[in-house]
Amino acid sequence: MGRWTAGKRLRQVMVFVHVAVSVGWLGAGAANVVLAMTAGYTGEPGVREVAYRLIERIDDFVVIPAAFLTLVGGIVLGAVTKWGLTRFWWVLVKLVLTVAVIVYSTFGLGVWVEQSITAAAAGVESPVAGQLAYGAALNIVAFLAMTWLSVAKPWGRTPWSRPPVVARRPRLSEV
Repeated sequence: MGRWTAGKRLRQVMVFVHVAVSVGWLGAGAANVVLAMTAGYTGEPGVREVAYRLIERIDDFVVIPAAFLTLVGGIVLGAVTKWGLTRFWWVLVKLVLTVAVIVYSTFGLGVWVEQSITAAAAGVESPVAGQLAYGAALNIVAFLAMTWLSVAKPWGRTPWSRPPVVARRPRLSEV
């Protein structure tokens, strides 16, 4: 007995939700780039503090949930569609990039946001303002790369994929 795969309608709904959540993650990331650039280049301490606090809110309520929903949705899609998680290079690279962006955002950007909020509350410029702004922009590059991978589906199968099982017709002599 073969493995279960999603039917066409269920697959369409799952892909739609995955794409919608991923676009939300991209949009929130873009908003964070604008806010980080605004905070990093303004001379107004009040604007700086508000911008950093807005980044924190967007992270808490949009970026973090969207990141994990995208990851889980991608894993589920891989499990119930012909693409799998390790059958095709484009899927595997998207999975690795998604995890990398989540880890980088948590241990890099998240720390820099907290440092920037602390600095802004003290009335000084953030020592990591540039890292935060350009690091957030780097996430956008990763999101765009993942989007391209989804459309182009480059590089073919990985060495870990099994060739598809093709049903063969019985020969006349076998009937």
